[in-house]
Amino acid sequence: MIRFAETIEKDIATADGQSLSNGLRLCAIMLATIAIITSSFHFWPFEESKAWQMLCPPNMAVLLWILILTGYMLLKRDRQILSYLPHLSVFAYLSVNILSAAFASDFDRTVTFTAKLALMYVGGYLLFSMAISNKKSLRLIYSVATAAIIISVGWCLITGFGFKSDSFGFFDSPYKYGTYSGILVPLCAAYLFMSKPRLVKLLAAILVVLALITSGSVGALLAIFIGMATFVILVRSWTIRSYAITSLACGVAIITLLISNPSLSLLRDDIKLAEKNSTNLKQRYIEWQAELNLLQERTVAGTAAGCINEYRSNYYYRLPKLNTLQPFDQNGLLATAAETGILGLVCFCWIIVYYFRLAYRQLAAIDITAYRLAIANSAGLTAACVANLFSSVNYNGILIVFVLVLALISSTKLIFQGE
Repeated sequence: MIRFAETIEKDIATADGQSLSNGLRLCAIMLATIAIITSSFHFWPFEESKAWQMLCPPNMAVLLWILILTGYMLLKRDRQILSYLPHLSVFAYLSVNILSAAFASDFDRTVTFTAKLALMYVGGYLLFSMAISNKKSLRLIYSVATAAIIISVGWCLITGFGFKSDSFGFFDSPYKYGTYSGILVPLCAAYLFMSKPRLVKLLAAILVVLALITSGSVGALLAIFIGMATFVILVRSWTIRSYAITSLACGVAIITLLISNPSLSLLRDDIKLAEKNSTNLKQRYIEWQAELNLLQERTVAGTAAGCINEYRSNYYYRLPKLNTLQPFDQNGLLATAAETGILGLVCFCWIIVYYFRLAYRQLAAIDITAYRLAIANSAGLTAACVANLFSSVNYNGILIVFVLVLALISSTKLIFQGE
């Protein structure tokens, strides 16, 4: 570990155009590694503790980084840090969330929700961006993200099929697990598939197959499929395409064979469009209509950030409210629109469009490494957008990996643009 730290520090010292202290860079790498790895454990082992949900290791790593960075800026007055801030669209979205507090029925809830968003969108983004100073640290972050998703998927497989547990590994919700794996699996699998060693490609294929098998929601399945489909379309090598397509086909085949297995009962039920009584449309889609009704009624004000549950029940109108909707089964886009109005939705879409454009432009890179990373980033961001339709990327414990994808896109551009 000491030798590794010395190597990283030496690389930092020789990075082009970087004037931040080596110690600060090294601290960022360490904290980023801790934040990403511990994100795979979600809120384990104190899932029910509200205090732990706020003070879990990923959040504490980001909060510690904010404190360190604040102290550094006060002492050094180094304005270069401002260049690592997220795009204006992020601040626009956060500003709308802050302003929405004026319409909040529960002011404390809005403040808490917005503080969680700011912590990751600004603090988390700064941590990841400043941890990535060169190609070696960039590869390190991809490797750490890969380790995190392997831990998450592996433990979910063990608990689901081995211990017959109702939980999804370290996640107590199939929807939060689906969003977490739905983002990281395409990102990391694409990165691994484009590596030279065949064993690494095999690892990517196994990861995709196991992630599909352990998926407990339709959102996870679609996010992984569409994310990997993006990868298949963008990658130029037919050999690599065949690996990805084969892994997806194997995953589908195994799910088809095991669909009657009790461990896949949640997935089997979630895929259906109707409720178990086969009479009513699944409550998820009725919920989406209620959120559209809410947006139509409160187009500008919304309900205020984090307060959608205070109003949503009033907008079912004649639609049946069966109370069968599971926690965290929520369309992230519609929830954002319902809470922060049309302006909040526009600002959130602005974030997506901006970083998609960054990733798309990198696909024209001459450097083969930059091109490969651009493909992986595009697959990850596409998957995040799909997963967001079934469980919001803005949930505490999930937002960190969404912000990681944004930071990877930005950092890839900064590292390779001067070459």
